[in-house]
Amino acid sequence: MFDRSTASPKDQAFQGTEKIVGIWRLGSRLTRGTGTELFLAQPADSQGNPRYDYVLKTVAGVVSNDVGDVPAANAIRDAQRQIGQSIQAAGVTHPNLIAILDASGSPHAPYVVMPRLDAVSMDQRTQQIEHFAVPVALWWTRQIGQALEKLHAAGWVHGDVKPENILIDAKGHVTLIDLGFAARTHTPMHRVFRGTPDYASPELMSGSTAALPAMDVFALGRVLWESLSATSPVSQHVIEPVAELIESMVASDPLERPTISTVVQRLLSLEIQTLGGHIGPSVSAQRIAA
Repeated sequence: MFDRSTASPKDQAFQGTEKIVGIWRLGSRLTRGTGTELFLAQPADSQGNPRYDYVLKTVAGVVSNDVGDVPAANAIRDAQRQIGQSIQAAGVTHPNLIAILDASGSPHAPYVVMPRLDAVSMDQRTQQIEHFAVPVALWWTRQIGQALEKLHAAGWVHGDVKPENILIDAKGHVTLIDLGFAARTHTPMHRVFRGTPDYASPELMSGSTAALPAMDVFALGRVLWESLSATSPVSQHVIEPVAELIESMVASDPLERPTISTVVQRLLSLEIQTLGGHIGPSVSAQRIAA
């Protein structure tokens, strides 16, 4: 979503136009979601500059003049709400959380602007690694946990933790993106579930409770479980402590799940432990030592 890959030929129609949103000149369209669109962007006074180092998210139909691009009224309302939530949560900053650099809550053309990251989604990065090791999966998950820890401490729940919202650069730095489903802790959630079922906690799916940090803990546990399924085989004594942590994170009762701070500390400990086993001496080296 935020990576520097080339936009599709269809979206190149926006490249180099004079379309201005706020103080931003738009380039090509990166993607279109349910009611929202993401565009490459640069400061409006950068006309003629080939660099587009920012990403602008706005309601679909705001930029395009094509009537067919305008989504249904309910999709527009949802998109406006998502952008509004992102703006409200923008005050929370952390190295592993996407930064909101500029925003407008205008009812006609709301938008948020973020840095354009040289990164790909968690799933894509995993596929690029020939031998994906358990310590790396734990390291990535811990970075997500650190971003969530800062959100939770500030009174926010992310609400949509999933691999598509986790970007990882070539050096392994993780950024949690998309605050569109963020909610204040203990405030009512949307009556109709809008997130991603595969990573949603039972209470979030049922819509029977207010926003809880434990919802993010559940989703992160599912992400970690999915990551482990892609790792290279390891001995049982290495994987068992990780499995126990995941089991506690995805407990059906939110009161039985650990806090995100506890999860982060446990991940760091497991990361160190598994790293030691991962880089231990080979069988041939052990024989030589014997």
